[in-house]
Amino acid sequence: MLSQTAPPTAILASGSLIALEIFRIIRQRGLRIPEDISLITFHDADWTKVTTPPISVVDQPVYVLGKNVAELLIRRLKGETRAPGRLILPTTIIERGSVGSPVKWQGLPLPSD
Repeated sequence: MLSQTAPPTAILASGSLIALEIFRIIRQRGLRIPEDISLITFHDADWTKVTTPPISVVDQPVYVLGKNVAELLIRRLKGETRAPGRLILPTTIIERGSVGSPVKWQGLPLPSD
């Protein structure tokens, strides 16, 4: 993606390990966060706080998520059945320094899809 003529101006990584690899590749290519590309990830891993700039994250209640999944699994193993449901857990965006308006696109039309 970063090799394209019109590379993305932002990446939302699905997890902190993926984001760490993306962070590394962005740096290898000589790109700047957030000037050239913004980066956000899910999960507030320790490394996201100590980079320059620190990485913005969507923090998830991982313990509560694991507890709910474990309880559902135990019920199912005991033979309990229930209709499919939805569990919505709150998330929090922790804004740090990795999101900005890329300089190269300011005032220019965005590339078409």
